[in-house]
Amino acid sequence: MVVNEIKIRLLRLEKRQVDLLDAIRKRGFKNLQPSTLSQYISGTITGPQAETVIKIIYEILESWEEEKSTYVR
Repeated sequence: MVVNEIKIRLLRLEKRQVDLLDAIRKRGFKNLQPSTLSQYISGTITGPQAETVIKIIYEILESWEEEKSTYVR
């Protein structure tokens, strides 16, 4: 389930949804609102834009996870 995976990964990274929102905004979604992001993550809102944002979320999470694993070494 998407919602659990994203939230679990954020917890493991010690990040919050607001951190994710900031990173998404830096990638071109400057007007994305916190409530809309939450609805995308929960699957309440679907469609092309939601799919694009979810794809960006996974890219950001992967990047953060790589950074964190680099620091652990």
